[in-house]
Amino acid sequence: MKKIDFRFKKKPKISVIISFFNNCDTLEKSLKSILNQSYKDFELIIISDGSNDGSNKIVKKFLIKKNNVLYFESKKNVGLTKMLNLGIKFSRGEYIARHDADDLSLSSRFKNQIDILKKKKNLDIIGSNAKYAYKNKTISIKMPEKDRYIKKKLIFRNTIIHSTVMMRKKIFQNNLSYDEKFIRCQDYELWLRIKNKVKFYNIQKELVFRNVKTENFKIKDLLLTSKSRFIHCSYFLSFLLLFRDIFIFILKKI
Repeated sequence: MKKIDFRFKKKPKISVIISFFNNCDTLEKSLKSILNQSYKDFELIIISDGSNDGSNKIVKKFLIKKNNVLYFESKKNVGLTKMLNLGIKFSRGEYIARHDADDLSLSSRFKNQIDILKKKKNLDIIGSNAKYAYKNKTISIKMPEKDRYIKKKLIFRNTIIHSTVMMRKKIFQNNLSYDEKFIRCQDYELWLRIKNKVKFYNIQKELVFRNVKTENFKIKDLLLTSKSRFIHCSYFLSFLLLFRDIFIFILKKI
């Protein structure tokens, strides 16, 4: 795997991890939304997961010293989960921020999140509300705010939007990582696995604009979501929710 390191010697507060696969239409604007953050003490870890559509050429315009960037380029597409673990392994920040290559982060996102993490030491994972661009419409997505409500509803649906997350890196001590058996829905599995060991919080602001493709949710997502529940939750409730999700999935396809 090709590696280019243009990072400063000084360790940053935040490590931002972006893995992409064939995102030439959205990647440049997405990266600019990170580099335009009002809070500047971060390194940018960009990973090409076997892209072959010209995305790699777009990234190379950003590989300059002032951007504090580490770049990996894989010849093969191995999936987001493995690339996230790679990014975490090479990160140096106290905090890990996620960002997807087809999303836009508001310029105030990092400032909002790091202010809360510094002030409230008991919080470990912070997400936010978001705007979704879906079928030529813009939809506001509101997440539960406080830890107890996030956890209470987590079994029924994912209550933390992955691409809005900033979390303390110490969470990944003791060999904790994303489960690479989950090529999708890796975030949901992780939240369920660690929910009794961490504190969540969702900022009640729309800090990320997400481009959601109509084909994004697949039967594989449904199965992996259900698998996460069967591993970490009661079998009875997991069965009920599996039937519910299958019914909703079929209705959406009709």
